[in-house]
Amino acid sequence: MDTPTHNVKCVDIPNVKGVEITLNNKIYILPPLPIKAYSKGNATEQIKQIQSDFKDAGKNNDIIISKESIASLVSLTTIALQRNYPDIKEEDVEDGIIDITTLCKIFGFLISQDNTVKQKMQEAEKNAFREFVKKADKQQ
Repeated sequence: MDTPTHNVKCVDIPNVKGVEITLNNKIYILPPLPIKAYSKGNATEQIKQIQSDFKDAGKNNDIIISKESIASLVSLTTIALQRNYPDIKEEDVEDGIIDITTLCKIFGFLISQDNTVKQKMQEAEKNAFREFVKKADKQQ
């Protein structure tokens, strides 16, 4: 008796957990940046520059950030995605990011997954809340 054969669709299981992002109508799992992006690369400097651009854009009620920061975001996103998709290239990521809003969300995902950055963001939020409460108390 012949054994029936089935068409089985294989699904790539990501090596590293992360958040889902969509590039060119495909869903990818975006993991945190690898430690080598900090130790052997310049991720820390890139992140600081991008954060500075976003802060400046917010002051001017603008969502424009520099070409250098956009290039850095594409590079950092590619480095993170390569942990799960080794063949993905910067061009794939750049072509797949459809607008600045998506780029901003991806940056948020990247830095929110980094425990050091997450702790600093939480600390900054707490400090901002404390300042808000102090100002509110003074007004009463």
